[in-house]
Amino acid sequence: MGQDTRLEKANEAYKKFAFIEAIKLYNEQIKKGNNSVELYTKLGDSYYFNSNYPEAANCYAKVLANSNDSHLEYYFRYAQALNNSQKYKESEAVMKEYYKKSGKKDLSEDWNEIKLMEGIKKQSGRYTFKPVEINTPFSDFGGTFYGADKVIYSSAKDTGVIIKRKHSWNEKSFLKLYTADITTDGGLQNPVAVKGDVNTRYHQSSPAITKDGKIMFFTRNNYVDGKLGEDKNGTTYLKIYVAHNINGEWKDVKELAYPINSDGFSSAHPALSPDESELYFVSDRGNSFGNSDIYVVSLKKGGYVGNDVTKLSDEINTLGRETYPFMDSSGVLYFSSDGHPGLGGLDVFAAIKDLSGVYHVVTLGDGVNSSNDDFAYAINGKNKKGYFSSDRGGNDDIYSFTENSPPIFDFDINPIVFGTLKFTSGGPIEGVAVDIFNDKDELVKTVYTDAQGKYKADLEPFIDYKLVYKKSGIAEKIQIAPPFKPMEKREYSFEFVNEMEVVVDNETKTMKPGDDLNKVLDLKPIYFDYNGYNIRESSKVELNKIVDLLMTRPSISLQVNSHTDSRGRDEFNMKLSQNRAKATVDYIVKHGIAADRVNGTGYGETRLINRCSNGVPCSEAEHQQNRRSEFIIIVK
Repeated sequence: MGQDTRLEKANEAYKKFAFIEAIKLYNEQIKKGNNSVELYTKLGDSYYFNSNYPEAANCYAKVLANSNDSHLEYYFRYAQALNNSQKYKESEAVMKEYYKKSGKKDLSEDWNEIKLMEGIKKQSGRYTFKPVEINTPFSDFGGTFYGADKVIYSSAKDTGVIIKRKHSWNEKSFLKLYTADITTDGGLQNPVAVKGDVNTRYHQSSPAITKDGKIMFFTRNNYVDGKLGEDKNGTTYLKIYVAHNINGEWKDVKELAYPINSDGFSSAHPALSPDESELYFVSDRGNSFGNSDIYVVSLKKGGYVGNDVTKLSDEINTLGRETYPFMDSSGVLYFSSDGHPGLGGLDVFAAIKDLSGVYHVVTLGDGVNSSNDDFAYAINGKNKKGYFSSDRGGNDDIYSFTENSPPIFDFDINPIVFGTLKFTSGGPIEGVAVDIFNDKDELVKTVYTDAQGKYKADLEPFIDYKLVYKKSGIAEKIQIAPPFKPMEKREYSFEFVNEMEVVVDNETKTMKPGDDLNKVLDLKPIYFDYNGYNIRESSKVELNKIVDLLMTRPSISLQVNSHTDSRGRDEFNMKLSQNRAKATVDYIVKHGIAADRVNGTGYGETRLINRCSNGVPCSEAEHQQNRRSEFIIIVK
């Protein structure tokens, strides 16, 4: 009876997730001769959930050798434990057996040591990283961005308790949330406990904060009205809560409603999509095997969560543990898992959907990942700096990193903007500069149209862009481009007026810099009265033609040259021509053309176009030829 009582206590500890105590009690039973499959199953799980994979593998080997009706999941978990113990050949063999018994597509090759190491090598060497200054001898992990210069992270430093961070926590270990300042080199300093009502005597962890800094989702024990909530068996699970920033303090803490939370399962580790329209989180709902999966639910403004909870596909979720999701500004989903083949323990993976909606998953490689647990990855999409956590040093610590190159997927994830630019007359426009500005009005790249008038540019997703089309001889155009989704292909094609072409009397004429619009437009001469500079009514009709042309051709500017005949004093004629040039410019500007596009110069009688110089007898018609205005084309 005493032995039965000790076994009952062991099973009770197991149900309470007190795995350290369960390990001690189960081993006592083994020494007393209890070698049941059930005992080794629970002992193996207790080792497994504390990352003691060699001992877990030993237990699972006994379970599978002595039971013909073991759950298929234990083949998977046994393979995990072997993989995490770097026994890759044995792991691949067990996975092959798992797929054979399950009838699923055989993916055991993914666990092959050569293939696994080739994939890891391909993704390795992309980071530089180091521990941060705020790490303590206790558990410190996470690093959620809070504004431009702070993070919020979790620590047990004030409780003096070193814990194992797992899907379910031991109730004697207390985590609180702290803020820390980001240094110029990506380090962390000045840790301060988060102000407000978020921190309690129980666990708080893994926050997700909106870009405006007003709303925070976070993980906490089921804690309501000053006491722990429990299920019918007395087990306390994790829940996701939301808090609002009120004058710098996190207040108005509320539990998210079902189907996010329940007293009968855990939900934890919230993460926001880049546009904050979705909330990703982890839950063990519907999974009695002790594993966790990643889910997503819609999110509305103000932090209101929908009820459309969806489990991510099997490319992400496995029979292992998927946890700590994070989505960067490019739409890449990062998460930790021990169910995907890796270096051991929890490894960090990156995933993104292709155009058909299928996730492609890759490891982040050696450096971020190790043979220990690596998790809580977060990256700033703009400066490529971030944080992840690992117990590779014997305890959970935070590491800062700089990503020197992005994860390598088997397809291009960047969106593309493209288009074709043509003249209204039908021909393509070659050499148009397409300047692309980001949401900070910074020029990020310039591309040019080819001989067919086509252009194409790769962009970053989830960013507002402005495209500016420019070339001498066409009107500049600005196109506002709302954020692109990953791999989106969006077309912006336009027709432009060829500013250097004009139709006169049904004839298309091509203009060039230095041409005189008098000849191009076949204008009647712009005449002035003798010794005067008032524009004649008949000449206004011709000037209006010039105004119309300039209105539709903003790249064209004019140099107005005014001349007189030779009669009268030279000084008088120079002043007269200057006044005529000014009168002409003033007329054009008054009718809607920018003043910086029209410049006037008077030349007096210095540029006669016939023989009628001083003292030479000429007819009035001959003198009239010299009293002229020129409109010389300048292209800016």
